[in-house]
Amino acid sequence: MSKWMWIIAGPNGAGKSSFAGDFLADLGHKNLIKLNADELTAALRKKFPDAAQNDLNLQAAIEIDQKVVDYIDAGQSFVVETVLSSPKYQDDVLTAKQNGFKVGLVYVSLYPPELSPQRIEVRVAKGGHNVDHDKAIERHRKSHEQLSWFAPKADALFIFDNSQEGTQPTLIALRGGDQPIKYLAPGVNPSVDRALKDIVSKKSINPDFSFG
Repeated sequence: MSKWMWIIAGPNGAGKSSFAGDFLADLGHKNLIKLNADELTAALRKKFPDAAQNDLNLQAAIEIDQKVVDYIDAGQSFVVETVLSSPKYQDDVLTAKQNGFKVGLVYVSLYPPELSPQRIEVRVAKGGHNVDHDKAIERHRKSHEQLSWFAPKADALFIFDNSQEGTQPTLIALRGGDQPIKYLAPGVNPSVDRALKDIVSKKSINPDFSFG
């Protein structure tokens, strides 16, 4: 049986938590060990009600990062959710592949970047956690920069746009095994266009489309 390291990624507020888990289950990846820093932070809050939020966020991040290492060492399939705004999982992906893992990436994006803090405001109104406006915008940019590195490393890749509310996310690009990335919907999300500009075969898209 294959060992899988799945990464669910995308900007804050993109809706990756509510969508990608069900999507993975539909692919047949059910009952995976799930690593989610926001959920761990909430659990830590119950244990340490007086702790500073930044301290809890840091502790959760440290614990998640260690669990990623531990599961790779143990050969245990898992899924980790992340904004992907830093390169910290790059070494883990390389180590996982060296250890016989297959790596899957489900990336959920939205555009324009300002949608990220707007969606966060809606989430906060419903009792969810907050992210500073400027930080959300910056993470949106950094996350798509990281997508350029992670996308070609993935054995299974699914990139979605979730900009339109009230509809199912649009599948923009996918890749399986050693096949080239198929770009199904160029122009839908300019941030994804920029991220994939140098890694997508021009033969896989409409010849009339330009990355700009």
